Amino acid sequence: MNMRQYIVPWLLMRTFAFSAVPAVALLLSMGDALAQPAPAIAEDRRILPYTQPGQLVDIGGRRINMQCAGTGGPTVILMAGLFSWSVVWYKTQPVIAQKTRVCAFDRAAYGFSDPAPRPQIVSEVVEDLHKALQIGSIPGPYVLVGHSLGGLEARLYAQRWPEEVAGMVLVDTSPAGEMLLEVSLPDYDEAEGRESYAAYTLHCALLAAHGPFEPSSAEFKDCSAPLPSDTPAAFRKIWPRFFTADYFANKVSLMSSLYTHRYDSVDHLRLGAMPLVVLTAKNTWGNTPAGTRFTGTFLKFWLAQHEALAHLSSRGIHRFVKGSGHEIQLEKPQAVIDAVDDVLRQLHAFR
Repeated sequence: MNMRQYIVPWLLMRTFAFSAVPAVALLLSMGDALAQPAPAIAEDRRILPYTQPGQLVDIGGRRINMQCAGTGGPTVILMAGLFSWSVVWYKTQPVIAQKTRVCAFDRAAYGFSDPAPRPQIVSEVVEDLHKALQIGSIPGPYVLVGHSLGGLEARLYAQRWPEEVAGMVLVDTSPAGEMLLEVSLPDYDEAEGRESYAAYTLHCALLAAHGPFEPSSAEFKDCSAPLPSDTPAAFRKIWPRFFTADYFANKVSLMSSLYTHRYDSVDHLRLGAMPLVVLTAKNTWGNTPAGTRFTGTFLKFWLAQHEALAHLSSRGIHRFVKGSGHEIQLEKPQAVIDAVDDVLRQLHAFR
């Protein structure tokens, strides 16, 4: 399997790619097979708030986007995975906002946030978030909800500012040093690993550096991700603007944070009785070929790591989400909403 054959399906599974809905319905009538026009698909207006920035917080010469809604406390902070930004929470944030204040965070060069002077590593992302919360007057305590790499960033935030964090939800989170552990597996294949994906992403960065992508081009389709068929035209119009050279470069840099033991200590935090829910997708790599490391050794490691993370707190819960791939917040958003509700109920009960 060459790199492109592997990378494109892998990207669509692990990023905030959305599932397509069949666009044509065939109706049979009077014994004649007549193809009828597909009914118009209603636009999902939940995504419209993400067509423009929320609160752009100046953290010292550059701005970080905080997309906030709702009132009350504690404030829920949504931290997206490596590939995505605040928009990935469009199915969950509006529901959570009915109960409390909730803010989705865009890393530097992601979404509507300005790029940093150079590509970032995980610790710098966390520093940015901390500054944005303080300067933007977004009060704690916080319930951190982190998906994939965002879960690692959430644990690092809790380690550095434990007095600010009241609870956590980890959504199919990456363990610290994930890639160092992966490359040590006996069945590791570098052609299917993130080294190949990093090279592909740098290729996209070079393409983007020459100017904005043409939305209809093959290059844009390969370097971005598909939108669902019910995406409003207003969001489709701005979609290409997010895929910049800075965005791709930052992705590669952040990926490097998974090739270090620097953050291992965040997987051994002592959280006491902090409300904690760890969500694991039942079908994290369900679309990968049978027999690959994703369905074998690495999957066992992934599940074991999530179980261990749930034990960081005496009130930690490890919950499997059936019928979902890695993007639980998009495929099974109610599971994330329920987990946040569980944490909020516990916090309110102990006030």
